[in-house]
Amino acid sequence: MELTPALICTQCGLVGNGAETCSQCGARFHPPQQETLSNANKAPLAPNLSSIPTEYRDPLTTNGTDSSVERGSDSATVGSDQRGQPEAHNAIPPSVISDEPYDSALSPIHHPIFWGRGRTLFGIFIINTFFTLLTLGVYSFWGRVRIRQFLSSQTSFAKTRFSYHGTPQELLKGWSKAFLVFGLPYAFLSIVPLIWDQIPTWIPNFLAGTMALCFIPIAVVGSHRYRLSRTSLGTIRFSFRGHVKAYMKIWVLGTVLTLLTAGIYYPFFENARRKFLVTHSYFGNRPFTYTGTGNGLLQIYAKALAFTILIVFTLFGISAGPETLWSITRWPHDEWQGVFFNSVFLTGLLTLLLPWFYLQVAKQRY
Repeated sequence: MELTPALICTQCGLVGNGAETCSQCGARFHPPQQETLSNANKAPLAPNLSSIPTEYRDPLTTNGTDSSVERGSDSATVGSDQRGQPEAHNAIPPSVISDEPYDSALSPIHHPIFWGRGRTLFGIFIINTFFTLLTLGVYSFWGRVRIRQFLSSQTSFAKTRFSYHGTPQELLKGWSKAFLVFGLPYAFLSIVPLIWDQIPTWIPNFLAGTMALCFIPIAVVGSHRYRLSRTSLGTIRFSFRGHVKAYMKIWVLGTVLTLLTAGIYYPFFENARRKFLVTHSYFGNRPFTYTGTGNGLLQIYAKALAFTILIVFTLFGISAGPETLWSITRWPHDEWQGVFFNSVFLTGLLTLLLPWFYLQVAKQRY
């Protein structure tokens, strides 16, 4: 007698009881060891809209599913047709995390996909701005949480949506603590020279600068730990396990060396900070890795600096050349000459933004 292999859900691992679909996640049952590589090119299953906040649902979707997303095998992963932008803007990313063992030989490379609409984010921004102005800034904490929830819920990776679990009350509480511990003392030291003239100005300024130097690494570590602890991919949370003391050493040493080297050490300082934050970040129990070097960042900064110097010298050449060009071009009126050179110089000043754009893009890619 030939035994029929048990049907197992490839998403949640539930053993089938004769039904065609899983009662827990809605996926189709498949016999074990029958998955093929062709399934990697099938479209992912769209989740139930009840798992997505109402304000983030697309109005074009109906009956809990999106007509533009084809229902396929739940064992499928994001294929080559899903590596860029999604085929339809109103598609809803799946919310179920796969429990299948990872096989680098069979699994394709996954890319994050953003499913949100700009008009939805713009609407959230308008509402946040209105209520923030109406409440004199108090609503900004609620607005920040709404934006983070929208961006996280509309971003998926390997068929799984990100989620943000922070609350406005937590942000308000953290801001209040920082204001009481650092804000009030810093403001007091700033007005000390105005109250007591007999105290040298450099003393409160030195104390205020030292306080700011100590506060920045504490704020960076605290905010990074909070953001990761409130972010998850599917049911797995992120976390940060670095300590303020270790980051404080990197911050103080890097700041001093940057000042002593007139900024040359700054790329190495920035690389050390990034390496600390990344290598102490975890996805579940798996740590992230970072392979960047200070020399790699130094080359990016050197190119941006060379681009800036070239633009500055060009601007100086333009500003010093009207008398010379006057004899060659013979402008008909002095006012037209001034308008031309002023417009060229102002346009050149705007080009100084190009090195900054290049620097930000190159650093993000690196």
